[in-house]
This record gives sequence, C-alpha cells and structure tokens, in this order.
Amino acid sequence: MTDVWEMIDDERTQLADLGASLTPEQWDAPSLCDAWRVRDVMGHLVGGAELTMGQAVGALLRYRFRLNTMLQEEAIKAGSVSDSELVSGMRAAVGLRRTPPGVKAVGTLVDTVVHRQDIRRALGLPAPLAQDHVRIALDELKDTGASILPGKKRVAGLHLYATDMDWSVGDAAAPDVSGTGEALLMAMAGRSAALADLAGLGVDTLRART
Repeated sequence: MTDVWEMIDDERTQLADLGASLTPEQWDAPSLCDAWRVRDVMGHLVGGAELTMGQAVGALLRYRFRLNTMLQEEAIKAGSVSDSELVSGMRAAVGLRRTPPGVKAVGTLVDTVVHRQDIRRALGLPAPLAQDHVRIALDELKDTGASILPGKKRVAGLHLYATDMDWSVGDAAAPDVSGTGEALLMAMAGRSAALADLAGLGVDTLRART
C-alpha cells in the first residue's frame, strides 16, 4: 500500500495545481471553513507543513493555549501573502515530513483531504478523490475524539456506509447514513454542506452534530 506521506505529497501536489488554476476572485471566495477564505485554507495547510516544534509551542503561548483561536488567526495571517507565494509554498511542502505536536502523519492526511474539499466544494469544482486516501481518512476520523474534529462523537450510535467503496462503521441495526466516501468524510468533519449528499434515517442525527 502507498505510504501515508506519499498520499500527503499527492494531495499537496493537487492543491498546488488547483491553486495555480484559480482566479483572484476564487482565491478570495469563502471556503467551507467558517471565517476562512480559500486563500486562508491554503495558508493553513502551507503553514502546517512548515511548522516546527518550537514555532508551535511559541504560537500556543502567544494565544494562551486557545488552539482554535490560534488556528483561525494564524491561517488568516498565512493567507495574506500573494497567490503565487501560496502556490509555491504548497509545492515546497511536497516532500516535507513535519507534523504539528501530537499529530501523526495520518492526521495530516485527514486535514489535507478535508481542506482540499473545503476549497473545491465551496468553489463548485468537484474532482475525484483517491479512494485509498478517503478510506484511510475515514478510518482515522471515525476514532478521533479531538475537539477540533470529533468524528467519533458524530458517528456514535449510527451506521454509516459508503456507496462507492467498501467502508462502513457502526452497528448495521442502527439508524443508517449512506453516501459517497467523500460525502461521509466531510459530514464527519462537520461540514454541513455534505449532508445534502447523504441519505438514511440517521442523517438528521448527524446534522444535529455538525
């Protein structure tokens, strides 16, 4: 199976290519992330790839350990550079092997895949995702209890299953939620825009948890 870091490199390459194709208006358009434009999402991903342990600790101290505030404001700061700098920064991230403190490589893959869709869905630019990337991201998110991406809490008591790949989670007797792996992933990540692409008796419950 392809190494997780190789998957991340592929996602970053596709993000760089996507960025190179965007118009100035698209760069400044809202993404699916609250308060973030497309450029801020890209800035967040570039900044995360370059982040050292010392920089991470320093930032947390400056923001008094308010992680969500730090992520939001640092992304906006990182997104304030030129479009070309964001693209070149994303290309330079290919091959880097850093993760924020406490985050494993698979967590970086989840972040990258979800944020790529935060951009593409918001701009109406659908593109196929590699199913192995989606499957690994789904498997990771279903067990994640972090406050930022509480996937485990969102799927509790539900039966989710993908219609385009062999993937499911939960008791088959529980209220079901079905859809593509990408739509399930985005809903598990709290993106309400993906709910319209899902079906089943458990969708309303999932909606209340996004």
